[in-house]
Amino acid sequence: MLEYQIFFDYGPMILLGFWLTLKIVVCAIALGIPLGLFLALGRRSNFIIVSFFSTSFIEVFRNTPFIIQVFLFYYVLPFYGFRLSAEYVGILALAAFGSAYFAEIIRAGIDAVPKGQLESARAIGMTDWQAMKNIILPQTLSIILPPLTNQTLTLIKESAILSTITVHELTMTGLMVQGETFRPFEVFIMVALLYWALNETIATIMRKFEKKLSKNKKQILPSKSLTNNFGKDGFLR
Repeated sequence: MLEYQIFFDYGPMILLGFWLTLKIVVCAIALGIPLGLFLALGRRSNFIIVSFFSTSFIEVFRNTPFIIQVFLFYYVLPFYGFRLSAEYVGILALAAFGSAYFAEIIRAGIDAVPKGQLESARAIGMTDWQAMKNIILPQTLSIILPPLTNQTLTLIKESAILSTITVHELTMTGLMVQGETFRPFEVFIMVALLYWALNETIATIMRKFEKKLSKNKKQILPSKSLTNNFGKDGFLR
């Protein structure tokens, strides 16, 4: 039988862990997406050194387990004078891990935009940076939004690994409560429901945003009947 009193007695404690999880994930995404954009542009750079370091960073963080990366951040940084709290180490590790995947998502989105867009921008006198900022990246957003959402949900779930370095996030708090109550079923029901509620909320918001972008994109495109009025020479018939 379920002991419902546990939900009332330890619910506030679990919610504190949930709040810390939310703060860590938000900070990690706020750092990870700009870093991922920088890495994506660096990987596409014509400068060999920039491209090499960007590619190396991405491949290292994509091809090693996140838990090993967390341990390296937590145990190795102090040897070089960087003594940070477990929460800050967790944010940095999660941001670095996420940025490698964000970079590949953004790079794939940029490559999906027809090359003629960049060539046309150059033809009217834009620099590569101006073309990227004003033409390429805005078109990339609608392409990369679904995989960005998936990666964001993954980061939320991967944040549970931070409990291994004593970050009192949601999973760690659940383990502490379970150690006090010896009732894992009730405790981890609460933990699972909170993870599910957060991920489902984000997924629902992003689906609505994706539909809005798709609708706006269709409104911008010329109608088929209008384009049929132009001849091959480009003049209106």
